[in-house]
Amino acid sequence: MSQLKRTIVVLSLFLFIQAPLPLKPDPQLKISVDLLTAMAKGRAFGSPLARGLYPRASTAEVDPRAKPGAPAAVGPRAAAEPLHVWVYFRDKGLKGEAGRLQAVMETQQILRARCQWRRAKVRPATNLADFEDVPLSAAYADQVQPLVTRVRAVSRWLNAMSVEATPEQVRALATLDCVAGLDTVRSFRREKNPVQPMNRFLAGPSSPSPIYGPAFSQLNQINVLPLHQQGLSGRGVLVCLLDVGFRKSHEVFRLAHLVAEWDFVFGDGDVQQNLDDPKDYSDSHGTATWSLLGGFKFGQMIGPAFGADFILARTEDDRSETPIEEDYWAAGIEWAESLGAEVVSSSLGYTDWYQFKDMDGRTAVTTRAANRAASLGVVVVNAAGNERRNAWGHIIAPADGFDVIAAGAVDSSNKIASFSSPGPTYDGRIKPEVCALGVNNWIAQNRTQDESDYYTRGSGTSFATPLVGGIAALLLEAHRDWTPSQVRAALMNTAGNASSPNNDFGWGIVNAAAAASAAPSPARRR
Repeated sequence: MSQLKRTIVVLSLFLFIQAPLPLKPDPQLKISVDLLTAMAKGRAFGSPLARGLYPRASTAEVDPRAKPGAPAAVGPRAAAEPLHVWVYFRDKGLKGEAGRLQAVMETQQILRARCQWRRAKVRPATNLADFEDVPLSAAYADQVQPLVTRVRAVSRWLNAMSVEATPEQVRALATLDCVAGLDTVRSFRREKNPVQPMNRFLAGPSSPSPIYGPAFSQLNQINVLPLHQQGLSGRGVLVCLLDVGFRKSHEVFRLAHLVAEWDFVFGDGDVQQNLDDPKDYSDSHGTATWSLLGGFKFGQMIGPAFGADFILARTEDDRSETPIEEDYWAAGIEWAESLGAEVVSSSLGYTDWYQFKDMDGRTAVTTRAANRAASLGVVVVNAAGNERRNAWGHIIAPADGFDVIAAGAVDSSNKIASFSSPGPTYDGRIKPEVCALGVNNWIAQNRTQDESDYYTRGSGTSFATPLVGGIAALLLEAHRDWTPSQVRAALMNTAGNASSPNNDFGWGIVNAAAAASAAPSPARRR
């Protein structure tokens, strides 16, 4: 070896020895800016009372009135109010492509028959399941559980767990190799129903229908009655409502066919009020939305899809200052999809800790979950929001989803409601898709004093949404092979403003009878 070569070798060895060894990635980098901010302020994202866990999957068919499987065990509860945190995993702990394929195949084999049938409308029979359906790694979950205060929910689709954790526990989670990132669980404070002038309260027919009662005007405006006259009622269509709770004992639901229910807040199979708390009337909002979609009381209240099968999920804790939390919503829609739900009607939404730039159809957790459900054959209808006059001033997540049918609100004079959130999305798409009555709707409720059944008026895009969701169920009863995109297209292309959609009405007030008669065609995104 020449002197020059020896010098180069020696110099190279010297530089290698002197160079610092590569460092392990800083765990701090796994923690999102929002979560770091929350840790610094000691702020929790929602109520520490939340206890819901994602119910384990079962290979059995849905048993009417049956409760899902028992939730997984959780760690001891800490004394201090914890942070609510998403723990995202780097993978699902499978080795190689063969392991991935085997896991997908096994997952497809345990899909419920109703879920398989619905997915087959949008996927080939050999590809009904994919990697997002594969459960989380049990080994990863076992590493997380001892380090947190409580496990709140899990999501196969997001490959994540939501947990309650202290700042110190968050830092410990960041050191786990299986953890890809940590983020906040976003929450939202649902406002009280908008108050409308009294003259609108009295708007409508001077004498209610002897069959539909005061609910006649809200169905007549969207042309539901011709479909009822044809014998359509949503029969055989599985509809899920995600809300704060439901008064199942109300007379308006006596004929309702309830297939399954789950309380993601308390982790049990009863979505009615907490019987241990005599002041808990948190089921009032869900009672209203369910009655609008599927209630039936002759001469008093009839919803568009009173003959449908129902799944009820409580995904909101009304006792918290920020009662609506996205992890429960995501877990709820994932559970409903696994049971075979064909329509999901949600009158909840999320803006806190998000910015308008996040309303792009792909960022918010609930939007991603809604998009996923739609891709698997579920028609997702969500409230556009009541933010028109507020500082936010835009639609809410997951109404920004690409295939989500965002429902705006109009009054009985067909004018846009003063509170109904306008579009567009951040990426410029027109929202909402369609509108229905959302001002002084006729709704079912329970009296606080004696818990007796009664009916009243209420306003909000929350109440326009189940009317649109009910029509979606009617369309699916009439056309069992229609996909979510075909239902969405039929609603939009036959609505009252279809020729010139805008960001107030979208494509206009829905026309149920016209939509049912429409030839299926893709809806255009604008």
